[in-house]
Amino acid sequence: MGYSMNRRAFIKVGAAAAAAASLGACGHRSSSDGKSSGEGAASGGTISYAITNPTSIDPFDIEEFNGAAVASQLFDQLTVYDYDTEELKPCVAESWESSDEAATWTFHIKKGLKFHDGTDVTAKSFQYGWNRLCNPNTTTAPSVVAYHLAMVKGYSDVIAGNAEELEGLSCPDDYTLRVELTEPYADFPFVVYCTPLSPIPDCAKDNFDVYSKAPVGNGPFQMDGTWNEGQYISLKRYEGYAGDNPAKCDAVHFGIYKDTVTAFREFEAGNLDLCDIPNGRVKETVEKYGQSDDGYTSSPNKQTMVGDVLYTEYLAYNVNDPILSDKRVRQAMSLAINRQNLCDTLYEGFATPAGDIVPPGIKGNDETTWQYCDYDVDKAAKLLDEAGYPAGPDGMRGIDLTIMVSSNNKTDESEILQSDWKALGINVTIDQKEYAKMLDDYIAGTFQIGFRGWTADYPIMDNFLQPLMYTGVGDNVSHYSSAEFDSKLDEARKTVDEGERVQLMHEADAIAAEDMPIIPMLHKTLAKVASNRFTNIKVNAARIPELRDVTPFK
Repeated sequence: MGYSMNRRAFIKVGAAAAAAASLGACGHRSSSDGKSSGEGAASGGTISYAITNPTSIDPFDIEEFNGAAVASQLFDQLTVYDYDTEELKPCVAESWESSDEAATWTFHIKKGLKFHDGTDVTAKSFQYGWNRLCNPNTTTAPSVVAYHLAMVKGYSDVIAGNAEELEGLSCPDDYTLRVELTEPYADFPFVVYCTPLSPIPDCAKDNFDVYSKAPVGNGPFQMDGTWNEGQYISLKRYEGYAGDNPAKCDAVHFGIYKDTVTAFREFEAGNLDLCDIPNGRVKETVEKYGQSDDGYTSSPNKQTMVGDVLYTEYLAYNVNDPILSDKRVRQAMSLAINRQNLCDTLYEGFATPAGDIVPPGIKGNDETTWQYCDYDVDKAAKLLDEAGYPAGPDGMRGIDLTIMVSSNNKTDESEILQSDWKALGINVTIDQKEYAKMLDDYIAGTFQIGFRGWTADYPIMDNFLQPLMYTGVGDNVSHYSSAEFDSKLDEARKTVDEGERVQLMHEADAIAAEDMPIIPMLHKTLAKVASNRFTNIKVNAARIPELRDVTPFK
């Protein structure tokens, strides 16, 4: 997926011109005449959307797409990425510019925007929200997604508890946010698009737990009551929304289901308007409900959404495990996986084998980068021999491992992997756990292998490399640490020239590919289906629903 303008020109010119052309484009699709795609249609209705229980709906802890699906309706950020036009556009910030070769960024906040409690959205709302992410005193620890701000001056001091606020954040006035970075970072306007960097109102200061169950945001929908864990999250249209494209439907009901199969059954019974399609049922769903024209937007009789997504499914190794600390073992286990068989058997061709952790659709993707993602059992066997694990008379090599799988998912995929690894002589036990417990084990390093997936927070290569493999970052659950990788990525991030930056990212990607701290597995399609009760239900390439233009079908 390309960018809409040369990045160096973007830095020099800023977004003032783009703001003039597209102000009010925050998170919605536009027709060619500039009118909302839902304009003139009937409004109202309640959308019923199936999710599994989120880990959080507060920007402080947004790290998986169920929580992001909810939070993205509650909050608007400084910028927004339009996946239709592949452009970064103004949202809460009406314009921005940089100085010092992208080392200092200034965002100009649109006036008149309100939080759901009626208070003003100002530059200080972002300053507080970002400090809240990093400050260990906000709750028991800094946010696991605070790394989005790692390039801001003073980040290390705040994370360590040596300061209360980020040195690099300042507000010259109520509607100007200035951000000083430790190094130039040309992609920073893409970073501020992600949900964790939302503005936060003063009421969040009163009680962290209360706010986290019923966040007060600035988006087109607001909470209707509190999050009823394991059952539902209800939102209603925010009547005081001062953005340029308010929600057209009355409400969104997020029903919480334990698994995709149960939710799909409810959809077929007519009780849901949007849900995931279970593995192995995409083809029949397309035949029954019709396929979306663009892959992302539903309309009656064109209800199945199977567009490409900026997502990679992968396996995380605990690189500190006594067995998995040897990269030859990690390489061998990846080589033993028949990814094409997985795609054909479970995903009916609606997935492709991954040869890069960075998915197609993001500039810099190269599916030849991770060479150990090839299917080569003979090479895998030689690596295990070299690592000191020869095959015995029964073909087994004395390697016993456990793989964590979410209890929300069926074990079909892990059972196929289990079979692939057994053929290599490795015994792997499947351990199903609640996702929250999996996260605890990832953070603590009390696991061996676990299923993971990563969807782009913002559509740049850095968003896959830095969160997943940079030393000490919260989503680096493999606990991988490479001074060579970190140094190369640091060099790339401060390089203003886009071509040079992408090349350096490639070099960092290749370092990780050799070390194999994770196993890139699959790139999937969206695989969602919507009811015929509404039109303009959209889920974008980052798997985030865009619901403000949804209208009842008449």
